[in-house]
Amino acid sequence: MKKLLAATLAIAAIPPAFAGDRWLVYTGGEKPGRIFVAVDETYLDAVPFAEKTYKLETLTILENAKAPDWVSSNMIIDCGRKTLEEKLIQVSPRGGKLTTAPDQPAQPAKNAVGEALIEFACEMGPKDSAQRMKARKANNRSRGWMFLGPVTTADLGDLAWNSMWTDGTRPASTPRSDAELEREMASLQTRRQQALATANAIAAQTVKEDKETFEKIVKSQEPIVRANARRKREDGAVRRSLEPWIGQPEAELLRVWGTPTRTEDREGKRVIDYYKQVVETRYAPTQGCPQGQSPQPVNGTDKPLVCAPIAGPVSWEVTYECTASFQFQDGAIIDYVTKGARGSNEAYSHCARVFGKFD
Repeated sequence: MKKLLAATLAIAAIPPAFAGDRWLVYTGGEKPGRIFVAVDETYLDAVPFAEKTYKLETLTILENAKAPDWVSSNMIIDCGRKTLEEKLIQVSPRGGKLTTAPDQPAQPAKNAVGEALIEFACEMGPKDSAQRMKARKANNRSRGWMFLGPVTTADLGDLAWNSMWTDGTRPASTPRSDAELEREMASLQTRRQQALATANAIAAQTVKEDKETFEKIVKSQEPIVRANARRKREDGAVRRSLEPWIGQPEAELLRVWGTPTRTEDREGKRVIDYYKQVVETRYAPTQGCPQGQSPQPVNGTDKPLVCAPIAGPVSWEVTYECTASFQFQDGAIIDYVTKGARGSNEAYSHCARVFGKFD
């Protein structure tokens, strides 16, 4: 690892072309099948509209002469489900042009490499730039991680062979010209941007569909919400009388109740008000005496009470007032609210006296 660190520092001092801020996240395997896996922190970012999910660009250097020189891919790491999905897989043979491999669906890690990629993405993905800078300077060698700096793909191959696989012979390859590499990398960048745009479009559509589903659920719950609100604000006598009107058409209300006191249309909803009064006659308590009389003492308090005319008013009138407002949507009643006073000595509100139904 010390030899690898020294080599890394030497390469990092040279401004490379097509370089990214690479991390070494895994080295392992048995000769001649060893691998060297790096990720590019530049492209480590949260996937839009997805929870605890991050994009990760990987580059794997392979030792075996029969295997490609290197393979790169874009990983979608779902930290909640602990799965990784592989896209834009690029295969570089030992000489010749880049080829592609089919995308791989999301699945749990099958080996130590997958476990290392998930661990790295889920720990580094949520970090901000300052936290990542701190992580770069930390000693992560016990975890098999090392920040390599801005190194190119070719530099990574040199690191693997010159610092890690010094006991083997590097397979011969036909190098490509700088112009060929530049064209291939430009093509890769274009495909990466197209894939990201497609992913964002799919995510945006998913969010739209989720929002529409949520709105449907909310709308389906509105009658329950309104009913619960009525139970809290309306007297039981009022609800027993007016609740059957929920869902009834406007024409039926007008037929039974007659001309409304006021109508109003606002925000696609119609409100019809009915103001009514009820006048009740109250009588002074007689307590068993004839109407207009009450038990009264005669010739001292030790004598029996006798019925005598009441000195004050024998009867009086009490007026109760209330307004019932019915709210309509699509021609049917969806809610109502009553507004009236409650007397200090009344068991029921004015609205219960005017519109209520008593059992």
